Amino acid sequence: MHIKDGDIIDERFEVCGTCSEAGGMGPILHVKDLEEEFENEIVLKYCREEDEEYIKRFRREARLLTEFARNSKVVQILHHNVNYDPPYFVMPYYADGDLTNLAEELEGDLQRQEEIINSMIACIAELHSQEVFHRDIKPQNFLCDGDSLVVSDFGLGMEPNSTSRFTSSSMFWGTQGYLPPEFQRGGFKHADASGDIFMLGKTIYVLLTRQNPTYLVDEDLPAPLFHVIERSCDLDKKRRYQTLSALKQALGLAFDVMLNRGGWIGEVNQLIATIKDRLINEGKYKSSEVIEFLEKLSLLEHEDQVRICLDLDKRIFVILTHEKLRGHVDDFLKIYKEMVESENYGWTFAETIANNMEKFFKEKEIPPRTRGKALELAIEAAIRMNRFAAMDTCNAMITSVDNDDMGVHIAAIIQDKPDSFLSGIEPSQCKCDSIRAAIRAIKE
Repeated sequence: MHIKDGDIIDERFEVCGTCSEAGGMGPILHVKDLEEEFENEIVLKYCREEDEEYIKRFRREARLLTEFARNSKVVQILHHNVNYDPPYFVMPYYADGDLTNLAEELEGDLQRQEEIINSMIACIAELHSQEVFHRDIKPQNFLCDGDSLVVSDFGLGMEPNSTSRFTSSSMFWGTQGYLPPEFQRGGFKHADASGDIFMLGKTIYVLLTRQNPTYLVDEDLPAPLFHVIERSCDLDKKRRYQTLSALKQALGLAFDVMLNRGGWIGEVNQLIATIKDRLINEGKYKSSEVIEFLEKLSLLEHEDQVRICLDLDKRIFVILTHEKLRGHVDDFLKIYKEMVESENYGWTFAETIANNMEKFFKEKEIPPRTRGKALELAIEAAIRMNRFAAMDTCNAMITSVDNDDMGVHIAAIIQDKPDSFLSGIEPSQCKCDSIRAAIRAIKE
């Protein structure tokens, strides 16, 4: 159904013009209330589509909005009639538009960025407090109301124990580039907080870089902030921040570093000293202290990360292989890679790097992909420093592999470095067919 200027909707609202054509189910219209109940400017959103799935989605949005009546962080619904043809609801007009209008204002202003991001989180937190998940978070779905924000567009929102999930499993909903990968594998119907956190990460990225959200590129963002965005948008939902409070805390630490609040380098060094002293004097450690150290380390600038990694005690690498800490090895290796590639160390240190990475490589409870990353870093250091002792350690790691799953990862690493010292490995020394085949291939 097409509605034009001058039309009267439900014998009450006169159409005065188009506010936005961006709505997924139809335009948003400027309207005048003929009953004069609403004195301020108002707009009307209606469902132009006739498909039952769209109508069901629109009615859900109206119902959810009424549940958040008088909530200052959620767009307000002033009047609705979802049984009218077409179904509609009326809401205030937000003259400042959506978050995309703030992009220029935010550029280079870290304090303002922090304020806006925290406001976004606060809006979504209101939904999560009622176990409602938005499922379509993007800059356009936050409206500016003076100095505050409200979250809008609940067309894909899902309340707890919903009996009105979309019936067509093949139907594609949401906005490309913002959707977490699990949504494309049936997870859309069973959304949780981690999906919204993924989309928040993408929204922050787009807001601050004005780049396509499909691929994250760190060129235009400070390292601490990019780390938080990257973790929020991890393809593995288990590796994302699991709650909005955890995301907010990480962002707070990132902005503390970027705004030089709190002396984080000193705190990281203090944590290292505490962990080391406890290991030496008590023969034990607190996993919470180690996790806090890794989190704060990840938020430092690259040069500070490199300096700290160069001085890490070998005991740190041992305890990271323990059960409660294994899940953090991947994140640590991203940081350690910066140090390896910096070449800010002597040639003999390449052997230290290889020995440290060997601790991860030998721990079979660590996933093969992560163990492969550890081996790659050892190989990289050995090549950069031309350190034969480090090369021998790498060769020993490779020839020790007797597992086919691990062998596939190692074979790929070997094939990626055909002109390296790896070509000197004798195939007969290897225990895995795929590794033998890879070595023969680079020898030829």
